[in-house]
Amino acid sequence: MKNVYILMTALFIGANAKAQIDFESSLTDPETYNNGSEGPEGFDFSPIQLVNYYDTDFSYFTGFAISNVTDNTTPGYMNQYSAYAGSGADNSSTYAVATSSPSFYTTSEQVGITSFDISNTTYAGLSMLDGDSFGKQFGEPTNAAGEIDGTDGEDFFKVWIICENMSDGSKDSIEFYLADYRYADDSEDYILNTWETIDLSGIAFNVSKVSIRFESSDIGEFGMNTPGYVAIDNINWEGTFGIAESNQADYQIYPNPVNNVLTVEGPAGRVTVTNTSGKLVAERTHNIQSSVDFSKLPAGVYILNINTPNGSVTRNIIK
Repeated sequence: MKNVYILMTALFIGANAKAQIDFESSLTDPETYNNGSEGPEGFDFSPIQLVNYYDTDFSYFTGFAISNVTDNTTPGYMNQYSAYAGSGADNSSTYAVATSSPSFYTTSEQVGITSFDISNTTYAGLSMLDGDSFGKQFGEPTNAAGEIDGTDGEDFFKVWIICENMSDGSKDSIEFYLADYRYADDSEDYILNTWETIDLSGIAFNVSKVSIRFESSDIGEFGMNTPGYVAIDNINWEGTFGIAESNQADYQIYPNPVNNVLTVEGPAGRVTVTNTSGKLVAERTHNIQSSVDFSKLPAGVYILNINTPNGSVTRNIIK
């Protein structure tokens, strides 16, 4: 089972839904990160899934990690979890860091990804700004070893944002530069240290998967020398679901507030309960009537979600 988190920003109008994954409830401690090392694989922000794999033998992650690290001045691989902007988008605290052909996708054909915010990581940004043992200093005609590299200092670092509809195989792509030193006027050269929005509304189909591929002018014997990292925040999605708000009347969920056992009555589905930090605290199969034990949970607000083949119903539960 994946790491499960709760969406805190959502708007439901009838059967139409729009929501934003802002990662803010994903971490409880400051200046930390979740790279999947404690398992299991993947980050579940239903209906959006972020791909993650952690190699326990060599202690590295691929795909996505979740971070609230603010250090944007320390160079090098040991600071790989920091955004170059020093925070998340809109000065928020938490965001995602991605590397090694990252991707995220929807779990429902009815859901489309409409936009997300993007920025450099500190690791990549400072490597391009000052150079390091592997990556060159952008704007210079030489590589990290001091050899003429043929670029004449006209360097760039960009991502290809590959959009797919997994149902019918449609594909399109967007090219976005995280750094560009190819301008005739050197004062226009830049390494992105702000957050920018990638708008997918111009894509001609429903975007159900986004993959990111890296490209740099700094190429060596073993491939790209620029650190292949990017920061992501505020993934927006919208969709139409089979269960509208009025269909919540099909379920009887009681007592609420609850002290010991919560009873759920209604159509079959999968029941999950998360706390406000997004941690999964209970999960079970539901069929007509089921119960959830709250007796050992601390007092607070919990989010109960019932997933069915036709959609989902969500209720706030008070202990």
